[in-house]
Amino acid sequence: EVSIEHSEHFGDPVVEATELCAGCAEGQILATDMVRLMAGRRSRHVCRPVGPRHLPGLPEPVQTIEVTWEPVDRTVGSRVPLPGRLSTRTAVTMVGRENEIGELAAAFKRVESGQGREALLISGEAGMGKTTLLARAAQSAFDQGACVLFGHCEEDLATPYQLFAEALSHYVTHAGEQQLLEHVQEHGGELARLVPALGSRFPDLPTSRATDPDTGRYVLFAAVVGLLAMISRSQPVVLVLDDLQWADSASLQLLRHLSASEQPLRVLVLGSYRNSRLTRSHPLLETLAALRRQPGVSRIDLSGLDEQGVVSLMEAAAGDSLDDAGASLARALFRETDGNPFFVSEMLRHLNETGKIYQDDAGHWTTVADLGDVALPDSVREVICSRVGRLGQEAERVLSDAAVIGRDFDLDVLARTTEISEDDLIDVLDAAAAADLVYELPGVAGRYNFAHALIRHTLYVDMGSTRRARGHKRVAEALEDLCGTNPGSRIGELARHWVAATQPIELGKAITYSRRAGDAALQSLAPHDAVRYYTQALDLAGRGDHPDPVLRIDLAIGLGTAQRQTGDPAFRERLLETAHRAADLGDTKRLVAAAMANDRGFSVLGNVDADKVEILELALGRLPEYHPDRALVLAKLCEALTYGSPLERRQALADEAIAIAEASGDDATIVRVLNDISYPLLVPQLLEQSLSHSADAMARAERLGDPVLTFWAASQRHTAAACSGNIDEVDRCLEILGELAAQLNQPTLNWRHLIMRSTRAQLAGDPTRAEELANEAFQIGNDGGEPDAAALFGAQMMSVTLQRGTLGELIPLIEQVAAEHPGVTPFMAALAMAHVENGQIDAACGLLQTFFASGLDLPVDATWTIGMNCYAEAAIECRDRTCAAPMLDRLRPWADRLSYSGVSAAGPVNHVLAGLASVLGRFDEADAYFVQSSELSTRIGAKFFLARTNLAWGRMLVERRAPGDLDRARDLLAKAHGAAVAHGYGVIERRATDALQQVAG
Repeated sequence: EVSIEHSEHFGDPVVEATELCAGCAEGQILATDMVRLMAGRRSRHVCRPVGPRHLPGLPEPVQTIEVTWEPVDRTVGSRVPLPGRLSTRTAVTMVGRENEIGELAAAFKRVESGQGREALLISGEAGMGKTTLLARAAQSAFDQGACVLFGHCEEDLATPYQLFAEALSHYVTHAGEQQLLEHVQEHGGELARLVPALGSRFPDLPTSRATDPDTGRYVLFAAVVGLLAMISRSQPVVLVLDDLQWADSASLQLLRHLSASEQPLRVLVLGSYRNSRLTRSHPLLETLAALRRQPGVSRIDLSGLDEQGVVSLMEAAAGDSLDDAGASLARALFRETDGNPFFVSEMLRHLNETGKIYQDDAGHWTTVADLGDVALPDSVREVICSRVGRLGQEAERVLSDAAVIGRDFDLDVLARTTEISEDDLIDVLDAAAAADLVYELPGVAGRYNFAHALIRHTLYVDMGSTRRARGHKRVAEALEDLCGTNPGSRIGELARHWVAATQPIELGKAITYSRRAGDAALQSLAPHDAVRYYTQALDLAGRGDHPDPVLRIDLAIGLGTAQRQTGDPAFRERLLETAHRAADLGDTKRLVAAAMANDRGFSVLGNVDADKVEILELALGRLPEYHPDRALVLAKLCEALTYGSPLERRQALADEAIAIAEASGDDATIVRVLNDISYPLLVPQLLEQSLSHSADAMARAERLGDPVLTFWAASQRHTAAACSGNIDEVDRCLEILGELAAQLNQPTLNWRHLIMRSTRAQLAGDPTRAEELANEAFQIGNDGGEPDAAALFGAQMMSVTLQRGTLGELIPLIEQVAAEHPGVTPFMAALAMAHVENGQIDAACGLLQTFFASGLDLPVDATWTIGMNCYAEAAIECRDRTCAAPMLDRLRPWADRLSYSGVSAAGPVNHVLAGLASVLGRFDEADAYFVQSSELSTRIGAKFFLARTNLAWGRMLVERRAPGDLDRARDLLAKAHGAAVAHGYGVIERRATDALQQVAG
């Protein structure tokens, strides 16, 4: 593919396309191909036929095209120019908007002075002057040294990330090389997904660090925020986003991400939208709600001008004050238009063009008749139709066909659609431009724009459904002719036009282009847009007499994948059903694709998703022994069996998955396998293996540069390191997790990072900070639709209230959570502890007896140590010797470990071993365990667990009463009491007080 952006290297701003083509490595690109490429990308360059030329190596002369453009100034210190669309607005409709102009100016001053980013959103009906107001503010900011970027949307023609692609492409095209190089050094080539021009500026860009679409989306988001942050370090940035009501979902997601970013930014986002176009299900509503939760976001609601505002507008248009007749006209226009500036202007134009009013030599508005006798149009539609009609029938037909293309339209597409020569077409468009119905976009040859969205909309809806459908068909065929087999970013347009043109004979094309648009949206990291296209394709595919079952499976897999990436829980059922349909057809490839797309880990905390397990097992049964997909399916099955399955089975699945993955030699596959099997195997007897696997996964992930794979590898290593008591490694991993979470700002990663920080605060003995972080995590998890958000929050609050001494107050909540998550055994164990704290010893003993009757049989999973630890604490306080002895035996092999699950921290295992030994009267053994528990708690800075150990140790010494024990006990109990008072450990304070009184007595 020939890149026009590279052509400045030829040193001449005029280069013949044939010369470029002849220099290609393949030597096979002809001038016609160049034209198609340029049409597909809506080039800014001017093309002029220069006739046939003989080229070396080709037997016949070929038609050649001369390509011209204005050279881009990329010298150091040159400014990025004001986007062309913002320089074409007039200032007439700014009359009466002085307050709004002041608000915009004040917002820019705050951003310019470094007070942080802001977003100012302008809403209002069509014709209120929203875009003109934005252009005025942008021009003013540009004059004060701001970098102004612009992105706009068109109705039904949005492409993934269109707003930001347009805005950032303008910057990348005009910025100096050193500025872009700084960004490339930090973010690599991630931005090239959105702005292909970056690849033209830097041909050797590194490949993306992301190894899957979920990761790629947030790496891309980080690159966009990083670019804006880089620009704003040297000058404020004004990002203008016009017509947000038509924005694609990917752009809205990126806007939300930008507004929530914690990076320091001097960025003012100015957006406009029509509030009348927002239905309850409109994606912009959710974005607006999210933006309102962010600081620095405000809104201006534009309404119609008052009567004096209409007078001022007419005076501005006339350049003079109104006489009595003019004032009477202004009052009449105000009544008819409700002060809508666009409608007022159109009415003035209509009355002027029809001869009902005119401006005399002095510039005064003069009427030719009594205005009471003049029939004014009832709507903007009537005014526009009258204006278009005065240009003639051919112009009306041309502009109607242009309206089918969209608010922006290309001359070459329109020529093919209307079957009018380009010369005649230009004459029609020149006349329409003179009537202010359309205008040619500056710097973009052959590219036109309707002067207002209402003009295009009026022409489109006035056509009639049959003519519209035929128009869409002609546009679709014209685009196919221009773009060939590779429509690129125009695939969404083709889908839209073929769907709108659909008759039985064109159904296949509508399905094909909708599917391709869905595929392209997924590849462009725009899953919300992919959902729309795949849903559309599935609906169309069901209309035929003989639906293709394989096609419907492919569409359903695409839709399910997109739904999962958007957080829609409907993905699960869709992919399960699709997997069964693939299995029924004997299609193993699609069965595996559906099974692997259905990936959120275990679906509900503590439970096994039997349906998902069934599909994974079915896929495994049909995959050959060394198939490359087998490792990933095995690892997913191991993960799905985290709870409620024998450890031996999980271990066997993991061993086979690792062996196949390592044989493949692919780092990405190996890391995915290691990350998936890590938590299912995070059990005491396999801790050394977990430490080894997580270290290997981190090293490989960092070598790949994939931030999400690195995040999950660091997450698993953080938990394994905590269980081993390696607090330095825990903190190192948390630092990595924090950097990655801040860089990507992905809700799930932020949620998990905050959970782990809360658990680290538990370990440090800081319940206040632990609660703050748990609340913050719950808010993010709940807002993001994480199904385990409430359960994990409940688990963290149990640990917090345990340290505060208020666990007993949560008994009803713990009973509810334990009933909802029977597979998570620590919840029932925590209930026993809560009863003890409340003085309900009989209830606690009853739970211990039930546990003893089960043979102390806890599932061997990542929560085993936490569950045993909690039951042991209850047995110690209940002085239950029956349970104490077998618990001591079960826990003794793990004496040097910490009870830590990544969600809850229960302290050193040595502590409960010491307590159990004390209950059994084995005081010397208890003394040794207390020493070890105290040393570990001191080393890792675990204030609560150290105070708890000092309390239990002192009480044991009081009970033993060997020589010197009472003095040691007083010292230990005093330390426990002092720490409890200082940090708010309620139960420890009460028990230490009682124990000290006993010693004193």
